[in-house]
Formats: sequence, C-alpha cells, structure tokens
Amino acid sequence: MSASAPLRLSRSAPDGAMARANQTLTLKDGRRLGFAQFGSPGAPPVFYFHGWPGSRFEAGFFDVSGVQMIGVDRPGYGLSDPHKDRKLEDWPKDIRALADHLGLDSFAVVGMSGGGPYAAACAYSLKDRVTRTAIIAGLGPPEAPGMREQRVGFLLNMGQRPWSSTAVLGVMRTLALSKIADKRIAFMRERLPPQSKDREVLSPAMLQMLLASFREGLKNSVKGPQSDARIYGEPWPFKLEDITVPVRIWHGTADLQVPVSIGRYYAERIPKATGVFPEGEGHISIVVNYLEAVIADVRAL
Repeated sequence: MSASAPLRLSRSAPDGAMARANQTLTLKDGRRLGFAQFGSPGAPPVFYFHGWPGSRFEAGFFDVSGVQMIGVDRPGYGLSDPHKDRKLEDWPKDIRALADHLGLDSFAVVGMSGGGPYAAACAYSLKDRVTRTAIIAGLGPPEAPGMREQRVGFLLNMGQRPWSSTAVLGVMRTLALSKIADKRIAFMRERLPPQSKDREVLSPAMLQMLLASFREGLKNSVKGPQSDARIYGEPWPFKLEDITVPVRIWHGTADLQVPVSIGRYYAERIPKATGVFPEGEGHISIVVNYLEAVIADVRAL
C-alpha cells in the first residue's frame, strides 16, 4: 500500500470552536476525563489515543474529512485527573463511559506510539462496540521483541523507579513549559539523519504542534507519563490472541523510537490483524504520510 497524499496540518480548533477541544466528563469515581472533538459531530467516530507524552490535541493535528476524531487525555495528562495505581485494563472502562456520554454505540479506535497498548486494551475489552482498531508505531506488551531496547527500554526502566522518574520527568516538564523549548524545538529535527523521512515531515508547524501537545499534557503534573511508564512494563491482563476485532498495524521500518519488531509481534499474534510496514518510514512520518489511509481503513465496515 502506498502512501496517500500528505495531509494538511490543522491550524485551529475544530470548526473554530475551542470549546469542543476542551471538554471534560466527570466519571462515577469523581475523576474528570478530558477530551476533544475534531470534525463533524455527525461523522463516524474514531477515538484517538495519544503518544508519550502528549495530549488530546494530537487528534486535531490534521484535517481528516468525513470522520469525527475524538482525542482523550489519559489520567494525569491535560484535563484528565490522575488515577492512583491505574492499570491498563482501567482505560477501556473510561472509554466506555465517554462513549455512553457521547451517545456512541460503536466506534473505531486508533492508538499512536504510547497509545498503542491502550488501543489494544479497548479492542479486547470493548469488542461489543469497537468496530476496527489501528495501532500506529505502537508500544506493545513488555515481552514483545524490542520493548527492552534503546528509548523504549529506557522508558520501561524509568517506570520501575518512581523516585528517579519523578526527578527526570520533572526536568522534562520544566523544559517543555519554558521559553527555552520554543528556541530548541527545532533540535529534534536536527538530531535526525539527513535522509530520514521523519526529518522531512518535521516542519516548523509540525514541531510547534508537538510542543503544544506536550505542554498541554504536562501542564498540571508528570503523573500521566509517570504512570504510563509503569504500565508499559507490566504484564497485560489479556493475550493478543484473544483480540477478536479487526486490527491494522502500521509501523515504519526506519522507526528510530519504537522498533518495527514490536509492530510485527502484534501482526503475528492478533488473529484478525494485518500489518503494513512501509519501507523507510519513521516514527512521525508514518502518521503524516499514512494517516488518511489509516482513517479510511478504520471506517471500512
């Protein structure tokens, strides 16, 4: 499958309505769950689960026609209150409550990078409502090959050390929220190899949107990314083989952040999974160059 035409970066809130990008639902346990709706309210719904770190704003990075993108802040990120000692299996319960609140009987889910495990959890636990699932450059179960390597390995290792992770993440948050980040955001691009497709797509506008999403996710605390790091290293309460809904795995072969071996692990074990592994695509370019195809696929019933 070839890449679709590059998508237009979304420069504003959906339909110019900032209120739809800053919504909260109060759950039964009293926690607030932050979410944003992008696109037409009457279009087919797709829940989008952001990366690490990140926020609901990721769902609005691109103008995708004919679909309603619903970005959701995980607990401790953005507008969502922290959830003490949360587990991977808690996330589908929050999504079910949000879908009920929005009057959605069925929907698709997309998980990007650190949102991958949460998309898989919904595919398993919400099989009565999830129509299709897409996992883009996603982290996987801790036993997947590549989960203990390089940057992902560092993340999992940090999740096992709460005291040191608090310090590391505190520094990350301080830098992200400071004016220094505005001047140094381009450094992300400069560190990539000259021929990298990620470098090609990391335009100034894209870098600013990433920074805005990071800042939104980290604005209140580091409890979101800290609990994510812990969860990524914990055994999953279900097997990939027990996921029964159709799943498409999208993972570039040149991903320098999340090894493609993780995507292949998903594709080999989920019964109704199909893997798409574009040659040379990176961690960000797979989204920029393929998101339109991803959305078209999850809309296919």
